[in-house]
Amino acid sequence: MHDSQQLDEPTPGATEEVSRCLYPGATFRGSQKSGRSRYDANMTIVDVDLASSHLSGHLCIHGRTDEWPELTTYFDAEIIGDRYGFLTGKWGATESEDMIHWKRFPAFKRVKDELEQPGLTRKDKLGDGAVFMRWKEKYVVADRDVQDINGASYAGFYYICIDFCEQQGGSNAAADDVSSVPASLSGFYYHQNSEPYQQLSLVHVPE
Repeated sequence: MHDSQQLDEPTPGATEEVSRCLYPGATFRGSQKSGRSRYDANMTIVDVDLASSHLSGHLCIHGRTDEWPELTTYFDAEIIGDRYGFLTGKWGATESEDMIHWKRFPAFKRVKDELEQPGLTRKDKLGDGAVFMRWKEKYVVADRDVQDINGASYAGFYYICIDFCEQQGGSNAAADDVSSVPASLSGFYYHQNSEPYQQLSLVHVPE
């Protein structure tokens, strides 16, 4: 069960969408694509605090490396809204890189004309049927002392979008049918020295 008090009174119409997939213990499953390779992946939310625009969780990639056949990392997330904008301003990401990555999400087209300077913030972090985040992996859950992993990297961060309106296959769900469509999560990994556009594609697993 999830704690509805974590929702911090979201805007009308957003409550149902958010509460059905953004709560401690919620699970998303799918894959990570890197080059021509694809790996099974899943994410579990550890904590959500919309009031402070924060989320944390565990990201698990299966079969990415021989040394770590099941690699689980802990991440902290910034939820894009009035506190954190679309401009990253750290982790080696320029404004140009930010826009290249955010524009890869179809949902960004629904919000781009509403963004405010400075930082390209948005008033309603839950509006327009999408939640945007940045995930920063902090450590390997099995061993916090691990810094370098051959064949994998968590030195960068993910641009993330959870879209409540996009069905599998890319079509948009009608407003009346949104509650019946599993929320889809897409993400693009960025690090200056990593292969560009490593992609996460996950879908919420309802309880």
